[in-house]
Amino acid sequence: MTHRFPSPLLVLEASTSAGSVALVVDSALVSERSVMLGPSRGDALLPAIAEVLTDAQMSPRDVRAIACGSGPGSFTSLRIAASLAKGLAVANDATLYAIPSLLLAAAELLKTPGHYLLHADALRGERYAVRVAIEIDGKLVMSSVMRMTLADVVAVAVHEQSQSVAVGGAADTEHAAMVVQPHACNVVLLASMFHTFGPVSLESWEPDYGRLAE
Repeated sequence: MTHRFPSPLLVLEASTSAGSVALVVDSALVSERSVMLGPSRGDALLPAIAEVLTDAQMSPRDVRAIACGSGPGSFTSLRIAASLAKGLAVANDATLYAIPSLLLAAAELLKTPGHYLLHADALRGERYAVRVAIEIDGKLVMSSVMRMTLADVVAVAVHEQSQSVAVGGAADTEHAAMVVQPHACNVVLLASMFHTFGPVSLESWEPDYGRLAE
């Protein structure tokens, strides 16, 4: 079965310091940009959006659908990305989709079937964690609900049975066999489950911040 995306589809991901923007046209990735996010860097997303659209000789008015990484992750960066996504959607009467950022990270594992525990820093000695399975045919399946748990609990689970994958930067390598990042371009690898990510309400949808800003 062929899975198609609404087109053109603009994708924003800003849950970690390694943000990204991608443009998908007719189900194919046509342009992408990586941007550094963090204090005083939140405005990097808007220029990246302009650049991927320019690559495809398009303007913001051409965007018919927008997918936004829904977190959990950095409160400020997620809020900026969500605001940009909503603003563009309202201006263009476009459809908005919300993709869990940990799944955009899990897509990095699709070539290696197995069972994984993905986890990311939630501050205060806690981590966000979700179990996923990568099947032989490359299909990604969430085998648990994402939850916030003590970092020590994650460490025990990793020791007992799970292939551990940290989502984030070098500081997240403890108790993990590898580190991956969520990338906007990975949306094309999640085609078979894209319909489960929305559309979401422009009035009521908010990212999963995990916890409010400190």
